[in-house]
Amino acid sequence: MTPKANRWQLPDGVDEVLPPRALQLEILGREILDLFGTWGYDLIKTPLIEFLESLHIVPSAELQLSTFTLVDQLSGRTMGVRSDITSQVARIDAHVLQNTHPTRLCYADTVLRTRPKGQLGSRCPRLAGAELYGYPDIEGDLEIISLMLHSLRLAGIEQPLLALGHSSICRELLLAAQLPPNDAAELFEALQNKATTDIDRLLRQHSLPASLSECLRRLPTLHGDASVLTIARSLFKQSGGGVQAAIDQLENLAASIRLRFPGQQIFLDLCELRGYDYHTGVIFSAYVEGHGEAIANGGRYDGIGAGFGRARPATGFDTDLLTLLSLSKREFHAPDLIYAPSAEDAALSRKIAELRHTGYRIVQAFPGQQDQPAALGCNKQLVQDGSGWKVTAV
Repeated sequence: MTPKANRWQLPDGVDEVLPPRALQLEILGREILDLFGTWGYDLIKTPLIEFLESLHIVPSAELQLSTFTLVDQLSGRTMGVRSDITSQVARIDAHVLQNTHPTRLCYADTVLRTRPKGQLGSRCPRLAGAELYGYPDIEGDLEIISLMLHSLRLAGIEQPLLALGHSSICRELLLAAQLPPNDAAELFEALQNKATTDIDRLLRQHSLPASLSECLRRLPTLHGDASVLTIARSLFKQSGGGVQAAIDQLENLAASIRLRFPGQQIFLDLCELRGYDYHTGVIFSAYVEGHGEAIANGGRYDGIGAGFGRARPATGFDTDLLTLLSLSKREFHAPDLIYAPSAEDAALSRKIAELRHTGYRIVQAFPGQQDQPAALGCNKQLVQDGSGWKVTAV
């Protein structure tokens, strides 16, 4: 039995949001959803739990390890608590809506994870995200990135660093290496972590063409400004059309972003592989100085709906509203809180009802309550004069 003294404790990575931040969180979430709506994204609400095979339709080991499971007492089947919303959106697009035209969907909801993503993450983040299904080309990625940057600005984060990468570059090189599955997975992890010693050790164990070994060895070093693409184009000139096409996409995308967002900081990382491992093309993240983890993540994940019987091109992003609020430099102005005395007065009741109807917050004292208005957090009060009840400053 838990001692009474410890019953107030919450699990690690689980937090509650108190006034006034709880209201600020709701305001921010509502405004971001309204922003999504102005871009034509339709709001969806997905279930907290689903059968596990539906949640795990996305081929991601990380996603599967993040999912809490339980047994459905009605069917006996295993269910999962959503740790991400993308697989649910994929099901809705593929199986429920079945549109033939591009579909734009958005959400803002809490997920639950067995462990946080990164040292600073929460196990129950409130994710706001937008996803575009049915359009295969880079203009779709540009729209999603633009929406992400506008969302961050709305949250009061004016100068994020945008990191761009492309999952196809690493995967194409590993495919050309034709390594045994276990070795390929180990090398993939070493490349993700930019672990130079492990990369060299693994490459020495296999007789790869010298040019391919050099490409894999230098891949983690290819990060920085636009000059990285010029170096990569020369380094990967014998690596096949898929790698060169990925470089072209990054070059065109970066140029388009600079046109839409003059002065935007762009960091190119050709070995960037962060996030869930279901991405198939362009991937991107946003960072702010002083915060070690990405504050927003996204990318392309074509064919994600195949497990639901309908594979379509897809791209999207999400961000944790709690993280945005904690980093925001935006000022949230608290709404007035008006104190009303306890009185059996019809005119006072009408005045309170009128003010509440127009959106004001009213706290009416109970009979015998002696608390002063300021002690209740009120900055205004209702007082009676010769012409009736009026709102005045406390």
